Order: sequence, then structure tokens, then C-alpha cells
Amino acid sequence: MSYGAKLREIRKRLGMTLEDVSQKTGFTKSFISQIENGKNSPSIASLKKICFALGITISELFEDERNVVYKFSYDDYKVLHNKNIDIYFLANKLVNRKLEPLILEIGPNSETGSNFYNHVGEEFGYVLEGEVTVVIGNTEYVLHEGESIYFSSNLPHKIKNKTNKHAKAFWVGTPPSF
Repeated sequence: MSYGAKLREIRKRLGMTLEDVSQKTGFTKSFISQIENGKNSPSIASLKKICFALGITISELFEDERNVVYKFSYDDYKVLHNKNIDIYFLANKLVNRKLEPLILEIGPNSETGSNFYNHVGEEFGYVLEGEVTVVIGNTEYVLHEGESIYFSSNLPHKIKNKTNKHAKAFWVGTPPSF
């Protein structure tokens, strides 16, 4: 079943009309109908908005392929180099995953960005090397090697390395946002 057909099935199961979803997302009924009928491919941001309106995650649209085992090696990882931060996407080839496992390598005196991020879901971080500061709202949580943090990612947050040494962390977010 296509993800559009699955969206329609979930919407109807919830007793929602196209108008209901339209009001919750700001999208036209026509746009939503085209997605449900496979005549339009929405952006990830649009799809996330529709899923949020239905109370589901994008990954739930692709649950047909669950009970499978995937093994990844270094060559499978996608790496994003962003200034002084490298992000290793550890399961990027798996489309229907429910979580986003990452390795963050943060250079000295660097941060994930000047802006805070917030989104639906949860995050877990574990410091592998060095020291990482997780800023959630107005509170800073300093994590040393071997320490971890778990928080609701709807809270505004960003990650910093405020030291003069390299830091490395294993990070998991739900739902996947990349």
C-alpha cells in the first residue's frame, strides 16, 4: 500500500475529513487529496505536518517492512560536514526506521548552530569522548565522557562543545528528522 493510501486509511479510521486535516495543516483539501491518491509527492516537511495532524510519525507509514534485520558498515554511513561538526548518519539507508542514530563529532568551541531546534519526538545522547554541553531552553547540561541525557525534543535545544578539545557523542532522535 502506498503511503498516500495509508494516509487516507488512517484519516478515515480516525473519522477525519479532508477539511479537518486541511484546517490542522493549512494545506488545501485538493493538495491533501492529491497526496492520498498518489498524484502529488509532498516535501518531507509537508508530510511531517500531515502526519502530525493525524497523530502519527512518517515512519509509521512504512511499517509494512518491520521484522527485518539490517547490518551497516562504515561505507554505508552518510557524513555531513558542517563547519566544525561532522554528523555520521548510521542508518540512513533504512527508509522506514523509527529512530535516527547519529555520531556527532564536534570540534573545539563549536555548536550545532546559533538557533535552537525543536520538533516532535525524543532524543538521547551519550558522550563517547570529551565534553558536550546540551542547552535546553535556558539550562545547560554539561556531559562528560560516559554520561548521557534523555529529553523531549519539543523543548528548544542545541548542542555545544565549549572546550578546546574534540568531542564525540552517540545521538538518537525520534522520529527521524533527516
